[in-house]
Amino acid sequence: MFDFNKMQQSSTASLESNKLELLLMGPSGAGKSFTIGSLGVKTLYLYATRETHGPKSAQVKGGDLVVPFCIDYGTWPGESTARQFTAEESLQLLRSILTNYDFIKSNKFEAVALDGMAAMEVIIKDSKEWQKKCLTTQGKHNTFKESEASTEMLGSIVSLLKGVQRECNVHIVATSMIDVKDMDGFGGISEAAPKLQGYGVCEAVVANFGDVLVVGRMTKGTDVKLKFQSLMDVKKVSKDENGTIKKILNFAPRLSGATLPAIMDADLSQVIKLKEKK
Repeated sequence: MFDFNKMQQSSTASLESNKLELLLMGPSGAGKSFTIGSLGVKTLYLYATRETHGPKSAQVKGGDLVVPFCIDYGTWPGESTARQFTAEESLQLLRSILTNYDFIKSNKFEAVALDGMAAMEVIIKDSKEWQKKCLTTQGKHNTFKESEASTEMLGSIVSLLKGVQRECNVHIVATSMIDVKDMDGFGGISEAAPKLQGYGVCEAVVANFGDVLVVGRMTKGTDVKLKFQSLMDVKKVSKDENGTIKKILNFAPRLSGATLPAIMDADLSQVIKLKEKK
């Protein structure tokens, strides 16, 4: 039987949380990984081998507070030597980590970061699970099912991240790349597009995070700094086979429960303070 009082209390608690539920977006090499190191709390940093620069960059800022964990390379249980994991093994490992709440709590992690969505998309599309979801009833690959399959599987990973937040009361951060379409003379981004493949994938990922920040390098003379920038449009366009626009996903950076300045230093510890004031 449902315990409606307990369910209502848990719903209220989740709404009152001031923990980051962040999708951190930015161009390639713009400092997304480095910025994760500015959380200022012990962080489980999940990454794939194609993002090996990530944990090193995060540790420049975060030092020993950033604890790297590779999800697609290592010594598999029962084996003696390290190797590259298959896509199935990588997904199994990631899902196991994100459902092992005792591991998160016993190691006193206060944040879990996943770097990043592009690497996850590659692993997902290499998996037999994804390939099976894209089959027709005749057993042939259906290109038109690719976006739906990617959306479903990537969405399930995001759901697991949010589950960790609920059960362990931690900040969660995932990174995603953007293509810059237009910027001003100081490096301020005015228009960008998500690099995730497919309109549906972008829509699902963005909608699942309460906080969305865009980081980029801005210059003033010879001074270069990483800044969170909110005065911009991030847009993804869906077109049919004739090039006719069907749908447009248009959003701006946001911070749930707090006011986001137009420009601020790329310091997540300060963003956390903004949310704590709500």
